[in-house]
Amino acid sequence: MSTETYPLKKVIFVDEEKCVNCHACITACPVKFCNIDKGNHMSINSDLCIACASCIPACKHDARVPKDDFDLLFENLSKGDKYVAIVAPAIAASFPGAYNEFNGWLKSIGIKAIFDVSFGAELTVKSYLEHLKSEPKSVIAQPCPAIVSYIELYKPELIKYLAPADSPMLHTIKMVKEFYSEYADYKFIVVSPCLAKTREFEDSEYDILNVTFASFNQYFTSNKINLFDFSPIDFDNPPAERAVLFSTPGGLLRTACREVPEIVDKTRKIEGKEVIYDYLDNLPADIENGIAPLLIDCLNCHHGCNGGPGTLTHDKSLDRIESLIEARKNTMIAEYNNRKGKKVFSRTVNSFWEEGLYNRSYIDKSSNNTILIPSETEKWEIYKTLNKSSEKEVYNCCSCGYGSCEDMATAIFNGFNKKENCHYFKSSVILNISTSVSETITELHKKFKSISDMLLIFKELKGEFDELEAAFVKQGKLVEKFDGIANTIQAVSVQTNILSLNAAIEAAKAGNVGKGFAVVASEVKKLAENTTLETQKIKSNSIEVKQYFDITETKLKSSTDKCKKASDLFLKVSDAVDEMNNAIQQLNQKTSTLALNESQTLHDSEFKINQEDMYLMDI
Repeated sequence: MSTETYPLKKVIFVDEEKCVNCHACITACPVKFCNIDKGNHMSINSDLCIACASCIPACKHDARVPKDDFDLLFENLSKGDKYVAIVAPAIAASFPGAYNEFNGWLKSIGIKAIFDVSFGAELTVKSYLEHLKSEPKSVIAQPCPAIVSYIELYKPELIKYLAPADSPMLHTIKMVKEFYSEYADYKFIVVSPCLAKTREFEDSEYDILNVTFASFNQYFTSNKINLFDFSPIDFDNPPAERAVLFSTPGGLLRTACREVPEIVDKTRKIEGKEVIYDYLDNLPADIENGIAPLLIDCLNCHHGCNGGPGTLTHDKSLDRIESLIEARKNTMIAEYNNRKGKKVFSRTVNSFWEEGLYNRSYIDKSSNNTILIPSETEKWEIYKTLNKSSEKEVYNCCSCGYGSCEDMATAIFNGFNKKENCHYFKSSVILNISTSVSETITELHKKFKSISDMLLIFKELKGEFDELEAAFVKQGKLVEKFDGIANTIQAVSVQTNILSLNAAIEAAKAGNVGKGFAVVASEVKKLAENTTLETQKIKSNSIEVKQYFDITETKLKSSTDKCKKASDLFLKVSDAVDEMNNAIQQLNQKTSTLALNESQTLHDSEFKINQEDMYLMDI
């Protein structure tokens, strides 16, 4: 393993304002850990990215932005830099019927010469077939730079099986350098379907700009350029034959079959990021066990280079795309047949092929891969932070984007992600909230009952206060009657006193006969005087009692009013508590439903993944 790190050019950028951190990019990415969660947006570690650009169509928020060398090309042209162009065969699918007119436009902006990568693919096939004569155990085709980057970064043990020959693009560039001396001091622009080609060119010794079909088309649209307004111009190299198929899945195999028909039985054709990287992970063991094919014709993109990230075919059906390439292939084969076919073609290819000229070596870049794998203990410590305590809670639901809880734990361990993005963790938090709400409801129910009991007590107390107030009013009215009775008694006492005075006068007039009656009159007078005194006491006490009743009645009325207000307040509290109770019960029901849905989602995702695994195993 190399100890030197290799900074890799960034070809995919993140628009932080558009990124919603949905993790669709992680789901789509074959290498996962090059995506870093920054809290409210993702970022890309380019030194771990294989530039396959799978994340770009996966992002539904236009937050993944491809970057090629289009702007640099026009900047350099304006400075007077001299360029020749090499054009990928996939142009036939992106600019159907107009690729020669595209050449005309290139010449109009100052491109001196234009070469067809399809012819470079013919040279590549010859390089492969020459290498197969050395009887290698297995050969991995390397036209796809994303696959080469994957092997260099993550599977360096497969480097020795990569075809030791350049890609068709570099075959074409080397051919120009070797056989077209008039362009020796020219720079190269590659008209390309692929962002990852930039990585391949970084490792070469040449000054190459990679510009995609998509960038050119955007320029044409913005500037209202119609390619059919330009004269068609053919390529400056000899025409290819069936290697125009090279941009199609299996194009290498179909071209090689022209020379070695039996190669078809020794070749594995495989493409698509969903299967190719798992295949490569298992390939070292399969090679050692002698069950791997001789030639592995592999591509990252499902539709091959015709459907690469820099193409214009993403809205076209596979049959539509392939029909355009097949039509060009039939035209080229017919052209060579008119020239007496295979012998003429072989002489042409051989005239541009030299042994060793197109050799390629590879770089072990696995030192870039500094991802730390947690131990079993460390992994379960992370699981605990995700509220996972047993294997049955390791759902592998893929909601986080990684495809497995173990990879999510690895991402967290390396600081690439956080626990809040685990759906099981969110589900368990919701369940905890639901449990907490339920417990709160139970406790509130107890308090609600206490409030209801107090409300009943206040109602009873108010009733008793009302009865007591009525009794005091009644007694107060009786006290008021005492004053009238005392006045009556006093009036009687006054009259009695007058009568006793008159009786005493008459008794004095009667002399000895009236002495006895005078004694009686004197006693009656004393009784009247005593009655008057006692009546005055009654009146005085009656006033005090009346004042007491008045004060007590006032206080009692105030207490009754306060009791009524308290009763009304407790009634309002009781109503509010009932509303709160209903609201909390509804919240609890919704929370429980949400938690159940989260749990069901995890279960369904796990089932789906298991089904997909079974499907891939069947494949």
